[in-house]
Amino acid sequence: MTCQNKNFLIVILFFILIPFHSFASGKIYGKSKTLSKDYIKYEKCSLRKTEENVKDGEKDGYKCIYKRQVKGKDVTVFQPSSACMKSFKCKREIQ
Repeated sequence: MTCQNKNFLIVILFFILIPFHSFASGKIYGKSKTLSKDYIKYEKCSLRKTEENVKDGEKDGYKCIYKRQVKGKDVTVFQPSSACMKSFKCKREIQ
């Protein structure tokens, strides 16, 4: 091996064997966007009952009434068919 090949091999081994990480610590200037962000919390709403929606004496579709997983008001969904989902994720009420 020539001297040039040895130097090239040493440089390659140097870059392979040294860990590639930063030695400086990170600094956040100002407020962190992820810590100050208000996340929307969800809970499970389960189907309680399905009723006919009567408006002015005429049938006007159906209403699906869902019970929240945690205490709170029931969630009512109006729709044209009587096929309601068994459950879905609804926004949590602030108590």
